[in-house]
Amino acid sequence: MNKDSIYAIVDLETTGTSVKDGDRIIQFGCALVQHGKMIDQIALDINPEREVPANILQLTHLTNKRLKAAPYFEDVAATISQLLQDKVFVAHNVNFDYPFLDAELQRVGQPALQLAAIDTVELAQILLPTAISYRLSDLTQLLAIEHTNPHQADSDAAVTAQLFIALSQRLANLPLVTRQALAKCATRSARETGAYFAVQAQPNDQPLPDYLYVSHGLALRKKSVSTTRLTTAEKEYPATDAAKKHYLQPLLKWRKTQGKMMDMIYANYAADPQPMILEAATGLGKSLGYLLPFSFRLQGQWQLVVSTSTAVLQTQFVQQTVPLLNQLLDIDLQAAIVKSPQHYIDLAKFSQSLAVADKVKQIQLLKMQLLVWLTMTKTGDFAELHLTTYHSPLFAEISHHSHEVISKDDPFAADDFWLAARKQQAKADVLVTNHAFLSQHVADDHFFPAGSYLVVDEAQQFPDAALKASSKQIIGGAIMQLIKRLHKSLMGVEGQPSLAGLLADDPVARYNVISLDYGLNEFSQLLLQLQNQLHADFIFEQIPAEQRNGYIERSLDEAELADWVQANQGAGQKLRRLLNDCLLLADKLSQRLLNEQASWLVSEQKLWLDFNQQIQELLQVRTLLREVFTQLAQPDGGRLVWLTSKDYGDPASLTLQLSQLDITPLVETMCQHFTAPVFTGATLTVAHKFDYFKQQMGLADVAVIEKRFASPFRYKRQAAFFVVNDGPAIRGAADHAYTNYVARAIYQLTQDNQRQTLVLFNSLQMIAEVYRALMQTDLPLHREIFAQGMTGSKERITKRFSLSHRGILLGTGSFWEGIDLPKEALEQLIVARLPFEAPDGILTKARYRQLTADKLNPFFKEALPKATLRLHQGFGRLIRTSADRGVMIVLDDRIVTTAYGKRMLKTLPASLPKSTASLVEVAAATDEFFARKV
Repeated sequence: MNKDSIYAIVDLETTGTSVKDGDRIIQFGCALVQHGKMIDQIALDINPEREVPANILQLTHLTNKRLKAAPYFEDVAATISQLLQDKVFVAHNVNFDYPFLDAELQRVGQPALQLAAIDTVELAQILLPTAISYRLSDLTQLLAIEHTNPHQADSDAAVTAQLFIALSQRLANLPLVTRQALAKCATRSARETGAYFAVQAQPNDQPLPDYLYVSHGLALRKKSVSTTRLTTAEKEYPATDAAKKHYLQPLLKWRKTQGKMMDMIYANYAADPQPMILEAATGLGKSLGYLLPFSFRLQGQWQLVVSTSTAVLQTQFVQQTVPLLNQLLDIDLQAAIVKSPQHYIDLAKFSQSLAVADKVKQIQLLKMQLLVWLTMTKTGDFAELHLTTYHSPLFAEISHHSHEVISKDDPFAADDFWLAARKQQAKADVLVTNHAFLSQHVADDHFFPAGSYLVVDEAQQFPDAALKASSKQIIGGAIMQLIKRLHKSLMGVEGQPSLAGLLADDPVARYNVISLDYGLNEFSQLLLQLQNQLHADFIFEQIPAEQRNGYIERSLDEAELADWVQANQGAGQKLRRLLNDCLLLADKLSQRLLNEQASWLVSEQKLWLDFNQQIQELLQVRTLLREVFTQLAQPDGGRLVWLTSKDYGDPASLTLQLSQLDITPLVETMCQHFTAPVFTGATLTVAHKFDYFKQQMGLADVAVIEKRFASPFRYKRQAAFFVVNDGPAIRGAADHAYTNYVARAIYQLTQDNQRQTLVLFNSLQMIAEVYRALMQTDLPLHREIFAQGMTGSKERITKRFSLSHRGILLGTGSFWEGIDLPKEALEQLIVARLPFEAPDGILTKARYRQLTADKLNPFFKEALPKATLRLHQGFGRLIRTSADRGVMIVLDDRIVTTAYGKRMLKTLPASLPKSTASLVEVAAATDEFFARKV
């Protein structure tokens, strides 16, 4: 492979995925590329000598008649073999096309393929690290490559050739230092993809772009930090409708209710402000509704903190909402995202990790993605990568840690992204954070200066996020695994380097290694002893004999547990003292190793990185133990403590968990630290009252300003609501008859149309059963079905669904409120079952007990309001813009047959047309709704 090579970009269409099972090629497409240009193209239909599955015909738009008229593979095999001779084989997912074609050629007597091969999927993953999807259709859309006939070999081959040319150009345009680093990292690439990086790593005449610079072997994008804050002293707040229209039009549609929201907020902060609870329905323009009036209160002297529920909304606010306001008002409002340092890459650690070739392919691939990403990012925030998971051990190894201070000796101190983020935050007018981070740092002046303004957006999600952030868990098994990993680093295993071996010539350092290993062993033994004691006192003694098997979950009385902590105080103190001693020894070792690492081999550098990461984890264990023991010793009545065990007979599998049940103290602190917070969201009321939200937030006895702002959407024209009344009655959680009915209903409502459909459930178990039932039908032949817990993570299936054109998504949990799918991205919403929480969850049971003790009915005070809000939030997924149209179909007829169901129904917009009918009638009415011209 060299710069003059000819690349054969191949695409196959086949009857299936396995040659061994008799699958055959039905189309062969190939485009030849040399010197960055397509020089030839060939396409062949091939008779597979058998019937082609219906789903393949539908996917490829081929017919059996057309294929029967085509030549057999034996007739064209020699031509294909000759065409590919001396070429470099390229395909999108090369490990399918190459072996399939190779097997078919050998089947008919042609020689085996012996070609260098490149995978464009892997090239795209590396060179487009921030892409959402790497499917061919999604990449062509991203790069504006026209793709007229997807899933036809000639079209796919030509498009893949254009993709290959575009990716090759991107690679050639990268700085030499990055290309060379990529070639060095490409040790686990698919087939000869790594060799292609080596070819491209040769010097060329490409100058370093002005927006990049090189620091200690890494090419980085230049970043700038704002030096001034906003001042609107020369502008007057637009008090009248006409003045607001002057600013907002023609870019935005004027909404009178949005203007009222602006005026109410602006007036409240003139003098003696009060906390505000504002329900701003979807479509109102809520973000501008509070951002504009606050921008006239900041005056370059104060900061506004905006807390929202997800990283996506944080980014959207900074990259879309703030720039829009700046454009409207002709100002320069500065915004910065505030999140934990673990979200940012540590360049020094990443540079060290590059020196070691990892045996795991995915880690090497990730390093290559990061190398390219560093030439693109100004923030160093991992969220830009759009990965579906950040669980790779590499992220733990190369991310910042909260207790760390950047050393002046750090070669990347001047380039550090975390420091740049902190500087940006200090200069910003608006700080955008998430609910979890806010709840953990609510009175921390380091992040949020006292007296700042605060808006809690998507406030309906704040209580759950705050409670989750407050929870702590001690997982004994995970700590034991960490100790084992440290033992391996310190003392090693046969044939592998260890710190003891590395420091064999230094008696003092080696003694420290042995002492640390001994201390860690003592610590783990004492921890196991305490686990055994917990198991004996609270599991073995308390669980009835007939329940002593399998998974165990038991809540504990706080006072009883405080007595236990007191009785075992000596062991607890010894445990923490042992850990402190170990960490002191580890720090001495780290300082000693830091001075020596310049002379180490690559394998020894890897050992140092692993040890360093393990010590960071051990520091987190110390912080956790300190917090948990402190809380356990001070029962406050508002906390739930419980034990779980994967196996009744295994004390080592014990996990101790703590969670707050009440966030009132947190909200009180919030109201004291910030200037009269604003709580806003689209669904804060139940039966048009804020009582439930105030109860959740601990604001029931606080003087607050309350206001509901109606949606500007015309629901009478834009939407319809149907309840199916001929389904079976629900008999329980494991009601298979009802599950089968839901699957049949989904099939009937989606089989003859292409509408993007979201189906909402209240359990993953039901999703799994319905998904399996749907996969037994012919629906998957013409609809793409995504199922939470079955076909990928929540993030992955959301991205795939949003890019789909005829998808069906089965989801629960945050799908009721956490996704934004405007216009054709979602047209049909099906509710499988009313969204009541499972009553047997340990936190739910504890909350119900608390309400019962207060002589309150848990169903009417907790279960019903929560389910009502969730139903309203589910409806909010459907109509996101004034151009949206959609239907909501509820399969659970309890919403019209029970008194509580009718109460839930009243939370939906009054103008929304609501009907009850049989499934057949609802399907017909839905078709009629979409056929109607608006």
